[in-house]
This record gives sequence, C-alpha cells and structure tokens, in this order.
Amino acid sequence: MIIQTATANFMIERCESRNGCITIRSNSQEELHRFFGSLEISESNDPFYPFAVLACKQEFANAMIIMVKEIDYSEFSEFSLQTA
Repeated sequence: MIIQTATANFMIERCESRNGCITIRSNSQEELHRFFGSLEISESNDPFYPFAVLACKQEFANAMIIMVKEIDYSEFSEFSLQTA
C-alpha cells in the first residue's frame, strides 16, 4: 500500500522476517521519526524509500489515526461530488 501526505510518501509492506509486523518505508526520515519515534529507523540504498521501520499492526494503526487527524479538509473545497 502507498500513502502520500503533503510531507512524505510511505510504502507499507508485509514484513518477511517477523510475523505480525509490517515494514513501513518512506522518503522522509523525519516523518518516520514523528510517527514511529520509539522504533529504530534503518537506511537503505532505495532511491524512492531510503528509510524504514518495522512496526506491529497496532503501532501502524496509531500512526494512521494521527495521519487522518492531520488531514486539511480545506484543500478539498475545490472539488465537489457534482464534478466526480
């Protein structure tokens, strides 16, 4: 799954090494730290998602709640259901 915010892109994948965990990759180390501050951030040579954390599903759910709360709905005012 890919999630895009105004400040970062995230790629969420199943973790192959740990059952019940997921890998969250991002192009922003700062945003990973903000959402998953207590988890270790690793670096890779991936040009699109060079930073990653391993998280349990509950930690990811908590981060998603924060992301949803931060949505700026004023950006959606130019769209309407009539033009969809």
